[in-house]
Amino acid sequence: MRKTFLAIAAMLLTIGTGMAQEAEQIDKEAECRKNASLFTDYAKQKDYATALEFWESVYRDCPDYTKNTYIYGTKIVEWQFQQATTPEEQAKMFAKLLKVYEDWKQYYGTTDDARANIEAKEAYSYYTLKPNEPQLAYDIFKKALLVQQNSMEAAYIQVFMMLSEQLYHANPTEKAEQYIADYTLCSNILTTNANTEGLKNADKYAQIAEVVNTNFAASGVADCATMNKIFAPAIEQKKNDAEYLNSILKLFKSLRCTDTEAYYAASTHSYNINPTADAANGLGKMWYAKEDYKKCVEYMQKAIELSDGKDIDDIYLVMAMAYNKLGNDAKVRECCKKSLEINPNQGAPYLLLATVYAGANVFGDDPVMSRAKYWAAVDQLKKVAQVESNKTVVETANSMIARYSAMFPTKEQIFMHNELEEGKTLFVGGIVNETTIVRAK
Repeated sequence: MRKTFLAIAAMLLTIGTGMAQEAEQIDKEAECRKNASLFTDYAKQKDYATALEFWESVYRDCPDYTKNTYIYGTKIVEWQFQQATTPEEQAKMFAKLLKVYEDWKQYYGTTDDARANIEAKEAYSYYTLKPNEPQLAYDIFKKALLVQQNSMEAAYIQVFMMLSEQLYHANPTEKAEQYIADYTLCSNILTTNANTEGLKNADKYAQIAEVVNTNFAASGVADCATMNKIFAPAIEQKKNDAEYLNSILKLFKSLRCTDTEAYYAASTHSYNINPTADAANGLGKMWYAKEDYKKCVEYMQKAIELSDGKDIDDIYLVMAMAYNKLGNDAKVRECCKKSLEINPNQGAPYLLLATVYAGANVFGDDPVMSRAKYWAAVDQLKKVAQVESNKTVVETANSMIARYSAMFPTKEQIFMHNELEEGKTLFVGGIVNETTIVRAK
């Protein structure tokens, strides 16, 4: 009987203990729920000072209760870091922040992509709180990027590329290849996502792609020969990827590397998939480089037909150069004039016009009047310095002015000629078809 009583007592004690533990657990969950709700509400309002106590309670007592413990917890601890007034306090808060990230990965980094997503956020914290240690943020970003690839947020890709460029400028010799490789990887991701139909924030990827491309072009990391070497193999591997090829065409144009085999290859493959103005333009330049000027003109005409209005001035200029090689002065003049109508702030068309005018046959066999073509040629060349910023083009124009001015008639020759008077206007016909000023050398 006594044994039965003791057994029953033990059972009741166990039940009582269990019920007490269960009640305690219910109370604990209720407290976690209440504190989680409070710190979340305050954190959303960026009132981190008030949120801190409630968050610390949840983080200590129920660290796996909600993902918000880490989403907002990192923001709260970053706020603590920014409030710290001594290096020691900052170091303590930064160590605390890293512990929060480690716990976040432990409880919620259950897949490679989820863990990489957390690491990208951790890298961004390094970037913002440790700006003098870019290598740390770069390494974590790179690790996350290689896992996430196309799923990484556009803003994080932009920051990663900023870090890569920063490291390159700090050590160009050792980091140039790394920066180029990072650019190649990120540019491909950004371009793919920007052109993925239905993808959320596709426009954001497109915006970041423009920024990354511009910064890369301005960095001076790669000359055209290097760009050709880097991208030629990738172009062959992706010769059926229209989006990639179009991005390459835009990049090479921005770097002024359109006289490279890689650019020609990208143009050829792109044109075969889907004829565009950029692809036709590239093929036209390819055939010019290969000295097949008829094909150059053919593709440049197609580029004009396909164009949406961009780069028409450049297309007409290349056509003018090809017609010049073919000896068709009338077409050279026509294309140069059209190029200048679209973009008057360029010097190259004036150089070509001057060359055509100086080689023209005007006023028959008259030894003095026939030199009027040089006045018209110099008129064109003097316009170069007014519109052109490229010093080489201006220097070329000045050299031609000196050469053609030496061909002007003398004062005596002008004085002795019945139809000429120094300082007066004169219309020069034929291919020149310009009004000029009579002047002596």
